[in-house]
Amino acid sequence: MVRARVRSHLEALKQRFSDLLAECEIKEFTGMDYAFRIFVPKSIWSKMLVGLNEEMDYDNFKSEVARHQGHDGADYEHSLHEVWSVMNRLQK
Repeated sequence: MVRARVRSHLEALKQRFSDLLAECEIKEFTGMDYAFRIFVPKSIWSKMLVGLNEEMDYDNFKSEVARHQGHDGADYEHSLHEVWSVMNRLQK
């Protein structure tokens, strides 16, 4: 199972791996933590992880989100910075 807080994240994953996820439906579980879920066999998930890893060519995820999502992803980018800040304080 792959979980997300934002449906569009799973939609993008389905679009990117349409050949592997054609039969997998995004389901919404209202009121649950990570309300959006897609159930993927482990063998398929492993192939997807390899594909995502091979595509990765950036050093900073937050900057990459800002570059790709622009204004539409501002809330997500802001949330990433908040999480980074909390974890940075823990490190110190």
